[in-house]
Amino acid sequence: MEFIRIQSIDNIYTDELIKLYLESFPENQRRSVSEFKALLGSDDRFHCNAVLLNNELVAFYNYWDFEDFYFVEHLALEPPLRGYKLGEKIINLVRKNLNLPLVLEVEPIDASEWGSRRIEFYHRLGFQIIPQKYKQPPYRKGDNFILLHLMCDYPEFAEENFENIKEIIYKNVYRVGSE
Repeated sequence: MEFIRIQSIDNIYTDELIKLYLESFPENQRRSVSEFKALLGSDDRFHCNAVLLNNELVAFYNYWDFEDFYFVEHLALEPPLRGYKLGEKIINLVRKNLNLPLVLEVEPIDASEWGSRRIEFYHRLGFQIIPQKYKQPPYRKGDNFILLHLMCDYPEFAEENFENIKEIIYKNVYRVGSE
């Protein structure tokens, strides 16, 4: 398995990665294609990574490198490869290479079967739901905030620093103030 940071729309994997991005996330949980492309290489804190097996794109993940934590914005696998522990391997390698807490957003457990499965997946990897109320800001003007949960592999850190984490995510990832 190989990870390649995508920093340009000219990368040979960019179009395939964007296709997976669009197929994997509903419109209210992702940027527009033009905004996504503009972000590549324009902010050193943003890391978009293609995951390759035998030079074929099988997954991608995006994260933000902040001073005290990493925020995993998206993780998606090609649908035929789900259920084979590839996501687990990716997260474990990411955790091994990044030395700060990982924070991510998940749907409430009762939102959908996929939301429940996603939470179970991250629980198995040592992540815990942070009990404080969290709403994801909209990616597009005019859309509503979405009730989600934050999860973290260092829950004590996230609980103690929740307001700061939320403020950093709102300001830098979504470019909005508090709700």
